[in-house]
Order: sequence, then C-alpha cells, then structure tokens
Amino acid sequence: MAPRGDTYSHVIGWLKILLPLAALIMLSTLFLLPRTSEPVNRLPYIEGESGGDGAREQIVAPYFAGTTADGDRLTLTAESAEPIEGALSRVRALSLDASMDLTDGSRIGLRSDTAVVDDDDKSADLQGRVHITSSTGYEIDTERLLTALDRIEAETLAPVSGTGPAGRFTAGKLTITANDAGDDVQLLFTDGVKLVYDPKDP
Repeated sequence: MAPRGDTYSHVIGWLKILLPLAALIMLSTLFLLPRTSEPVNRLPYIEGESGGDGAREQIVAPYFAGTTADGDRLTLTAESAEPIEGALSRVRALSLDASMDLTDGSRIGLRSDTAVVDDDDKSADLQGRVHITSSTGYEIDTERLLTALDRIEAETLAPVSGTGPAGRFTAGKLTITANDAGDDVQLLFTDGVKLVYDPKDP
C-alpha cells in the first residue's frame, strides 16, 4: 500500500490537469451550442385587423430618401405604411410628409393624409388634403398630387388654391418641374388661374 502522503500528492496532481481540461470543455460547449439570433430584417412590422379580412402587416414610421441626377434630395416619412398586395415595392402610407431640398438652397414641402408610394415606377400619389409649401413663400392646397421619386417633377390631379407673394389664387392645375438646364425649379399654375392681388406695404 502506498503511503497516504503519496496518494494525496497524486490526487492533487491529477486535479491540476483535469480541472483546466474540464473548464476548456465547458467553454467550448458554450460556443458550440446553437444560439438564437435576431433576424436580419428589422423592419418594424406590426399586425392589426383589416376590416374582417384577417391580419395585415404595417411598417411603423417608414423612411425613404433619394437624390436626383442633378443633386436635389427627396425625403419621405410617414406615420405608418402597409404593403399593397403583399409587395414592399408598393405601399400605402398614412400621414405622409415629404420634402424636396433643391441644390439652389430652396425647399418644397409636401404633406397628405395618404399616399401610394411605388418604388418600381419611382412615383408617389398623394391624396386627401394635400398641402404644399415653398421656401419662396407659397402655401398651396389640393386634393391630389403625383410626384416622381427620382427627379423633380410633380403635378396636381385636382384644382389648387393658396397664397403666395402676390396674394391669394386659385388654379386648375399646378406643375412643379425643373427647367431644361436643371438649375431652376418652377411652380407653374395653369387651367384658369385667378389671382387676388395683395399689395404689401413698402
């Protein structure tokens, strides 16, 4: 029989080898075990009722930004949006806000109750209490406006009314477009323009 002191020394020696090995095995197991991960697509979807047709998907606070070939920047935000026929390339947005930041430093703002944004056609169809503002002093209201998403080009599909530097006006149509040189954006009122001139005090 081996002396008790030798047995104790052997046990301690083996423990010094086995314990680090056991720790390594446990650590490697932590890395090898499958772990749950969040999906790559983090679009903030929520589900709600869709008039008895079942659940629908909504995108919360969607954001779109693009730059034209001339350097003008277009941004769109909304309270929420939902895919039309399940396609994210075509969505219906609620409480849409849009802005056109032009290279000359001016800005045109757009706001509407709803809008259909079509990424394939690069267009947005704004509907219901459409409000247009311009840094040059225009405040314009209409019921429908169609605007491009890849260039400065928009037109109303309903009569317009509002105020501008010269006074109050109404018109059958408003077209927002850049000139041929691409360095100037114009607000063009047509189809029966009526202006009530309001002279400003000098």
